[in-house]
Amino acid sequence: MTESVINKIKAMELQLFIYKNIALHFYYSKDSVTNGNIRSKNIFIYFPGLPQKIDENFFTDKIDRNTAFFSVHYLGSWLSGGNFTFENCKRTIELSIEFIKGKKGIKTFDNKEISWEYNNLYVMGYSFSGNPIISAKISKKDVRNVILFSPLLFVYRKEVEKYLKDKRAIDNFYGSNLFYLEFLKRGYKFAFRGIGKESWNKYFSGKELKSFTEINKNFPNVIIFHGKSDEKINYTSSLFFQKEKQSSANVILIDNVGHDLKKLFDAKRINKLI
Repeated sequence: MTESVINKIKAMELQLFIYKNIALHFYYSKDSVTNGNIRSKNIFIYFPGLPQKIDENFFTDKIDRNTAFFSVHYLGSWLSGGNFTFENCKRTIELSIEFIKGKKGIKTFDNKEISWEYNNLYVMGYSFSGNPIISAKISKKDVRNVILFSPLLFVYRKEVEKYLKDKRAIDNFYGSNLFYLEFLKRGYKFAFRGIGKESWNKYFSGKELKSFTEINKNFPNVIIFHGKSDEKINYTSSLFFQKEKQSSANVILIDNVGHDLKKLFDAKRINKLI
């Protein structure tokens, strides 16, 4: 561990909030605190893939006095209460934005209130989070951009058939989805309360009509980073999203990178785009 990273760890603050059953971790720099108020130019709300439980080390080298992150647990998962359903994943995103817009919260550590200010709010998601984020009610009045990494954008079979013409490839896609679902049921049934319900079989097999993607004119512009070597989610889905759903979307394809958040997350490139 370099001296620079050690110094950033020392400079980082972490708080946990519970808002309407949702657990949110807040990562920010001590340098952004003035008179007890956190002042950060950009705040990013991060929503994970499955079963990813991101640790604080991921944010260590990404925060500074102008940059802060909220990392969220979906309703019914990990530290959040409630049930883990597709509808609650969308609700998690909407309620998280509602909470952060309020610019204050009660810390679970000491039950005291702290507040924050920001210029720009961004929604950020990886893998599984793509479809719930795109399906959620998000306004560009509240969120400047939506930034996605290797997003699972389409799970409704009729949509997938529009960009994957090969029937074998489509069958393999849903076969892999259902295999992964069984893995989650076996290993993470306590972390995702409800993952064993039949509704998730319907979702991952492409039969859930509610996963159909519709983008309205008030939705923020989308930036997508997708690895060309991604074997889990084919990058053509991101190109299809740009073509059919939001022509203004910015899709950045990365050579020799697979389904790897750490390699896709280029802070310098993101800052140039936003």
